[in-house]
Amino acid sequence: MPVLLNAVLRNWKNGNVPEISHKNGALIATFSDGVRTQLANGQALKEAQCSCGASGMCRHRVMLVLSYQRLCATTQPTEKEEEWDPAIWLEELATLPDATRKRAQALVAKGITIELFCTPGEIPSARLPMSDVRFYSRSSIRFARCDCIEGTLCEHVVLAVQAFVQAKAQQAEFNHLIWQMRSEHVTSSDDPFASEEGNACRQYVQQLSQALWLSGISQPLIHYEAAFSRAQQAAERCNWRWVSESLRQLRASVDAFHARASHYHAGECLRQLAALNSRLNCAQEMARRDSVGEVPPVPWRTVVGSGIAGEAKLDHLRLVSLGMRCWQDIEQYGLRIWFTDPDTGSILHLSRSWPRSEQENAPRDKTSAI
Repeated sequence: MPVLLNAVLRNWKNGNVPEISHKNGALIATFSDGVRTQLANGQALKEAQCSCGASGMCRHRVMLVLSYQRLCATTQPTEKEEEWDPAIWLEELATLPDATRKRAQALVAKGITIELFCTPGEIPSARLPMSDVRFYSRSSIRFARCDCIEGTLCEHVVLAVQAFVQAKAQQAEFNHLIWQMRSEHVTSSDDPFASEEGNACRQYVQQLSQALWLSGISQPLIHYEAAFSRAQQAAERCNWRWVSESLRQLRASVDAFHARASHYHAGECLRQLAALNSRLNCAQEMARRDSVGEVPPVPWRTVVGSGIAGEAKLDHLRLVSLGMRCWQDIEQYGLRIWFTDPDTGSILHLSRSWPRSEQENAPRDKTSAI
């Protein structure tokens, strides 16, 4: 459950439940600390006015909706909760701008896997490779929120709705499901290594892995420089994001060993090397199960990260710092900072490094001299 919802639950547990009222068609939540949140009729949740000062989503906006839902549930205890049917939004999705729908179909054409959550009593949500979508209302799509830069009614919301509709058509009741959306031009039983590019990527990764297993990482860099380059280029030609990222992380660990970096860990390097081979073996097994009519736990495209973009534009976030770590080696020094997004609970990692030759010119802490 996201950090923001945990904060909401803590407030409920502590008795800080807002007073719900109506005025001129607007829903108003008044909190004990004086904060007042107002949601007008036909207004998206993100557009609600809140006196706490938050420009985007905040716990008061979420508590307004959830408190109202709980109030309605307690005032009508005899009525059975109506089953959520996301298909009612398909007609509304058809009215979205052509550019939004084209971006959604472009993602489907590449083959995209969406993780769906629909636990009774909780907020339905969809986890896409580069963004998360949450449906704060089961009756209005205007309350769907995405953490991308658009915020709502974007291509990710379109894909989330379509995925829920397709999944519920085949499996009416589920709490958690991994759903793969395929283009009509992509067959379900294709082999990731049947193509020349896929087979070459596997061979180059195996050659690199064998060189590192047999000779270790203490050998001179020139001995496996070409092997790293061939494997990395092959993964990028296949557009297998997680394979190329795994190679990049493994190369960074090997370089950290040779640079005697303070952040090098032998166990982490070993895990990265083992996971690189396991990822390709897992993709082969998932494709085999799919080819014989068995539903694989995870589609092979998800395992290799097929077609996933390297970056995505996110909305302005109110991040909370989790801490910082400084490091250095014989050539560079740097720092790593971790943040969390209270809305989604996602972790953001930022890192930067500088040549040690510039360290003498770096700003110094003057507090010790005071």
